[in-house]
Amino acid sequence: MTFLSVIDWSAILKIIVLDIMLGVDNAVVIALACAALPAALRLRALLLGTLGAVVLRGALLAAANYLMDIPYLKIAAGAYLLYIGYKLLVASDDDDPSVKQHEKVLAAVWTIVVADLMMSLDNVLAVAAAAHSSTAHSTLYAVAGVCVSIPVIVFGAGILTSLMDRIPAIIWFGGGLLGWVGAEMILSDALLSGVADRASLPLAGYAVPLANLAGFMLVVCAAYLMRRRAGHKQHQQADATV
Repeated sequence: MTFLSVIDWSAILKIIVLDIMLGVDNAVVIALACAALPAALRLRALLLGTLGAVVLRGALLAAANYLMDIPYLKIAAGAYLLYIGYKLLVASDDDDPSVKQHEKVLAAVWTIVVADLMMSLDNVLAVAAAAHSSTAHSTLYAVAGVCVSIPVIVFGAGILTSLMDRIPAIIWFGGGLLGWVGAEMILSDALLSGVADRASLPLAGYAVPLANLAGFMLVVCAAYLMRRRAGHKQHQQADATV
């Protein structure tokens, strides 16, 4: 019996597919983090960010059984996602010449790693559950599946980054999506488990959760107002120098 024959390939495939399906929003934040970088530096940020994300996702999987015992964890993670969405939208057209290129890359890598960590809480729990139901070597299989799926997600992020150059509206949608996911994560915390019936808005045949929509609009509107204010201030400074 060879080593390959004893591997439960169906379990690994299930984990890979599940993680990719749950990782679409992760691809968005990776693309947003790299959108403001020069094209020549994006690949470096993607690779370094992916490496850090794989390591931390593996650590999360190993500690999956203990994550939900941490009080207010999802509330803190959701609030941080709201902040990241706002920050990325405000800085998406920032081109401060005083900031060195390597500092921009490190900032993008940090955003990728931390945002992936925050957004992966639910992903990790779902993947860990799938692994536990499939095989005795659950953590090992889950880590192996994630090691395959994260590069696929990052490849999708690379495509999204190129699209953001051509269609800037995608950047705003991506930032709003982080607000949507952040609000959803906050409400999924055990502390708010009593909020069973959430108000929703019927839209195109779907029931859109108002809390998620509020998170989306909060990030987009706050970033829009801040950028508009910054632009107005720049115009005033330009007029003053004339």
